[in-house]
Amino acid sequence: MKVSVILPVYNVANYLDDCMESLARQTLPAYEIIAVDDGSKDGSRKVLKKWAARLPQLKIIRQKHSGAPGGPRNKGLALATGDYIHFLDPDDYIDHDFYESSFACIRKHDPDIVVTNIYKFNSRQKWQVYTFKLLGLFEESRLTNLYETKNLIHNLGPANKIFKRDFLTRNGLRFLEGCRFEDVHFITCCLYLAKKVFIHCGTHYHWRKRESLRNLSITQKNFMFRAVADRVRIHREIDRFLMAQGLLGHRYIKDIRAILDFTRYASNLYRYLPHARRRFFPLVNHYLQDIDERAFDYVPEPELVRARYFFLRNGMPFEFAATASVSRGYLPVTPDGCFDFRAFKGKHDFDHLLPDAVRVPPGLQPEKAELLAGDLCNRALSLKGFGQIGYLPPRSKQEAGITVILQNRTTKEERRIPAVIRLLPQRRMRFVAAVDIALLADWLALQQTVDLFLEVKAGTLLKKLRLHADPHAKLGNYGRCGELSVTKYGNVSIIPAAAEQRKRA
Repeated sequence: MKVSVILPVYNVANYLDDCMESLARQTLPAYEIIAVDDGSKDGSRKVLKKWAARLPQLKIIRQKHSGAPGGPRNKGLALATGDYIHFLDPDDYIDHDFYESSFACIRKHDPDIVVTNIYKFNSRQKWQVYTFKLLGLFEESRLTNLYETKNLIHNLGPANKIFKRDFLTRNGLRFLEGCRFEDVHFITCCLYLAKKVFIHCGTHYHWRKRESLRNLSITQKNFMFRAVADRVRIHREIDRFLMAQGLLGHRYIKDIRAILDFTRYASNLYRYLPHARRRFFPLVNHYLQDIDERAFDYVPEPELVRARYFFLRNGMPFEFAATASVSRGYLPVTPDGCFDFRAFKGKHDFDHLLPDAVRVPPGLQPEKAELLAGDLCNRALSLKGFGQIGYLPPRSKQEAGITVILQNRTTKEERRIPAVIRLLPQRRMRFVAAVDIALLADWLALQQTVDLFLEVKAGTLLKKLRLHADPHAKLGNYGRCGELSVTKYGNVSIIPAAAEQRKRA
């Protein structure tokens, strides 16, 4: 069996060596590597020529910049002579046994498509894709298809897949050219037509997540809205394909992605320019009016997605933002940590989709225990600061509380002091606490460091949090028993006097 690897290359000189090295080290080498240089201006061509001297099967094709990877991929496909096709992205890389292990599955099952496992990575870490992990897409290797495993619709990139060339040519499957999200269209069409898809968990595709910019320019913000318009166009193209193939009865599978795509875009609506925000809801909702609601049975976190879809369809940006960001909107929250949607019932469209309550996502519960000022003398320890459990502001002092926890670093024994709190409108609790130093005398005499924590109560939630020093915290040390100190991680501890003297020495 022969695999043709197709690389759409455009300005990836900084990453291309990693990709080519992974190809050079394959335990089963590729039959041919077709690199289509789409008018690169950064030295990518020079890197390719270097690798051509090492890999005789590497062919370099140069063309004017086409604006998107679809054209280069189609050109590579037209030139390919292998039995199987792999569209590898040149800023990523693959495991060394990627082809050998995949072809073992092909020999046994003869699928139209092999779908391999994925890791995302950046300069700091590597991780599994959250949605795939949540849905268990790669829990076990198996032969299936889109109609049996609808969760395949969540994996619409071509690069972690190996295609039977005859399957592509027989069905006339090609990428759209000159537009973004051409891969979403291509893979969706492939999955709808493939009779056999093998999910292969035994090898990995490594997908580079480039670090994004936090401060977007006006040009970049305009680009964000154009991405929404392009996504609508791609979904319409898929609908036309399904109609031509007589598959509209299964459109709900594709609509799983449409719901998630447009609720995800709405999550970033606050970053759009004002005119784009005004255009967003009419554009998206005009398309969503034909969504097949069977799709909601297959989305991850269905209750939360239904709530977001409700706010999206009713053009409610403030309420939608509250489901996605702790600082961009507000919704009522129950004492046990759930969004309370009962007030919206019977007043808006699509309220049959809206649950009564949805648990606040963990990502909207940032936890803080912050020290603003602290003094340590021979008689007492005094502390002032804030405690917070993200989205869950207590409505009264009966629902709120902060306890200072003094923990012996050596023995892990704890001693607790209730703090006096004041509720603040910014969903935080200010606290003050005074600790008689006699409570710590035995630990400090034994030269045992004391670490400080807060136990924060908000409603029925109770969290133990390490006390962190604000960057501008004012710490005073006026006695001989020890020193109130900040660790290299920014946490607050009391270091015994002798230990502190050794530290200074």
